[in-house]
Amino acid sequence: MKRRKLQISILILLLILVVAAWYFFLKKWDYKVMFTAPVHSSVAYSFIKNYNEWDGKTLKPGQLVISNPEPWTQLSAELQLNDEKWDFDWYLKQKNDSVTKVVVECSNPDRALKNRLDILLRRSAYAKSVKRNVKIIRDKLKKRSEEFHYSITNDSSIAEIACVAISTQSTMRGKADEMIRNVVDLNMFVKDNNLGLSGDPMIVIHKWDPQTDVIDFDFCFPVVHPERMPDDPRIKLEKVAVPKALYAEYFGNYCYSDYAWGALYEKIRKEEFETTGRIIEVFYNDPHTGEDDKDWKAGIYMELKK
Repeated sequence: MKRRKLQISILILLLILVVAAWYFFLKKWDYKVMFTAPVHSSVAYSFIKNYNEWDGKTLKPGQLVISNPEPWTQLSAELQLNDEKWDFDWYLKQKNDSVTKVVVECSNPDRALKNRLDILLRRSAYAKSVKRNVKIIRDKLKKRSEEFHYSITNDSSIAEIACVAISTQSTMRGKADEMIRNVVDLNMFVKDNNLGLSGDPMIVIHKWDPQTDVIDFDFCFPVVHPERMPDDPRIKLEKVAVPKALYAEYFGNYCYSDYAWGALYEKIRKEEFETTGRIIEVFYNDPHTGEDDKDWKAGIYMELKK
């Protein structure tokens, strides 16, 4: 009996040592937080990637560095805070079309042992700070989800439209600012040359790099009289036609119309279609009218190969 008790005690001690070794030395993270978000994984990914605050204050340039992004599934971030380096690994798993599970693993390599001991003893200011700020991100992401919605319909197309266009490049979040920067020039060009507007403004995205979120696009105004188009070093005549596309209707601020792109790509992947890489967004509301941006409508065409 004593021998058996000794064996059990040794096994328990070995188990404690193994768990302790894993907890203090082997696991990659010091602290883990999990939550669910009522959005597609691409929306959660974009929101987290562009989030730039800590304790309600905007971080300085270079204070937060994103690395190893794998669009819509994971990314890493390094935060310089109070002369310390905090590492975050974000993992996103889409549970269904409108819910994403988010896991963030946090570590502070220079204070790992102390942090893990403090967390074990429930006295860690580090863990409390991480938990508080992840909760803020979760709550803001939920609020953002209430500010837009979209729906994917059947295949669609665009008959050929003649437009005057300015070619430009920006980050995804800089898209709206780039349009605002060029809208006066396009308006004046149409007016000065009596071209006449024939439809709603649109952008034609020719290239999108999800790793960097940089897009190359044309900002276009459809015109009635393309034959009157004069030569111009910056503004060109473009004919936009989309024979076949997967179409989504988006409602919300145009700054975030790309939130529908991930769901479109997901549907295209599941149905084994192929895209040409072009995305066309048509904007049906004028943001300057004072109308509630939740009612702004955009049509989004993700062009498919024939």
